[in-house]
Amino acid sequence: MSMDDLQTLQEELEHLKKQYEQATQQRTIKKIEKQNARDKKDELEKELDELDATDNKLQVALKEQQTRFKDAMLDLKETYDELKEEESELQKKLNESERICRRIQDNLMLKSQLPTKNINFKEALTTAENQSDDTPLDIAYTCFLTSGRPFILGPGQALLTFEEERVAGSVIAKKRHFLETNGGRVNVEAQHPQLDKSVKFEVHMDISRKKIKISNLPEDIPEETLKDKVELTFYKSSIGGAEIEKVEYDRDDNTAYVTYLQAGVAERVLKRPYHQFMAGEIQVMPCVNIELNKLQMFSAASPRSVLLTGIKNVDDDEEDDVQDIIQIHFQKESNGGGEVENIVFSKDGRKTLIFEEDLK
Repeated sequence: MSMDDLQTLQEELEHLKKQYEQATQQRTIKKIEKQNARDKKDELEKELDELDATDNKLQVALKEQQTRFKDAMLDLKETYDELKEEESELQKKLNESERICRRIQDNLMLKSQLPTKNINFKEALTTAENQSDDTPLDIAYTCFLTSGRPFILGPGQALLTFEEERVAGSVIAKKRHFLETNGGRVNVEAQHPQLDKSVKFEVHMDISRKKIKISNLPEDIPEETLKDKVELTFYKSSIGGAEIEKVEYDRDDNTAYVTYLQAGVAERVLKRPYHQFMAGEIQVMPCVNIELNKLQMFSAASPRSVLLTGIKNVDDDEEDDVQDIIQIHFQKESNGGGEVENIVFSKDGRKTLIFEEDLK
């Protein structure tokens, strides 16, 4: 073997050693990577086991929550059914009560009608035996009062009162009306306002010209002593008093009543409502007798009034404009209207209206 062949073999041997060392290094790296992969796998499997445990706990909690929810729903449904049944019973009782109330109201309705009168005070004169025929003993007033529930004007509604009844009837007969507003064309419906039953009665009031009522009297004085003190005080001409017929004392409300012999004395004494009496101040008031007569229930109607409904899409700053538009529209004869006496429009609030007796 020549030297050249020996040199070549030596070089190949060195090359093989280097390849072996590289292969050994690569295998070591692969082992390390494999071990790292196994560690990562174990870590991931542990996390997965923890997630599975958490999921199982959540599943159990969810089932428990669903069970409690179903139980609560069953309880609520049972309560709802009981309330519905109770509501039904209460509605039956309410209907029965309303039926009885209507029957009582119908029974109380008087067939005769009271004469139509202005609600003004009117003086009636009476005489006493110890007075001349032209000297009134008491001041008497008689007036007629009408009472009923106020009319509530709901959102998007207007109430018109025309001067003529026929105009209101014509507007209601047409029923549907179209108004041109800033928000466009509005379709409204005209109908009679539904009013509740009302009560009318006569009030008769007598104000005595001989008798006065005294209050705020001291309570720790014997009755006879108190009556004597009252008589001495209200007999004095300095306060307008005169000869007294009698003094009565009511201990229940701590008041006294003084009756003079002459009519007109009470008016003079009442010019001063407060008087000094012993250690304090007392109040003097007129003796008034009030009687209610001729009670009558009746169904109210307003033949000159029209209720409009369905007025929508109105801004706050347009409320007055819409009221003007309604008035102008229904004043035109071409729209079946006429002269409007009064108008009220409610955009979104509940307005309370008071109906008075129509004396036209």
